[in-house]
Amino acid sequence: MRFIRRSRRLGQSTAPISTQSDACQSNDLRAQLRRRRIASQRLVPLDCGCPDPWPCRCTQPALSARMVDAGRDAARDILATGQVPLLEFEILRALWRRGGADRVLAEQLHAATGGEIR
Repeated sequence: MRFIRRSRRLGQSTAPISTQSDACQSNDLRAQLRRRRIASQRLVPLDCGCPDPWPCRCTQPALSARMVDAGRDAARDILATGQVPLLEFEILRALWRRGGADRVLAEQLHAATGGEIR
């Protein structure tokens, strides 16, 4: 990045002016991820040992049978309207492991979404 300084004539500012637009700088995904990684290195590790709270899943509760039932029921309701639901991977896996009608539903959802998971 190249900065140009203005001369101090007739009340002009001496602040640096970037030759690139701010929109170009902020939309660069690689730069954003680099800044995120650098910022996460400054954080104190969490109690669970994870260095970054963003991808940490340690504090999420385990799936209960009730949560899996809710995901199944929601998927059935959405399928009844003609839409394709996108369930979380853990719920799909739990449905598949149950077997029977739940396994058929999990396989149907997996095929309908083309293998895409949330």
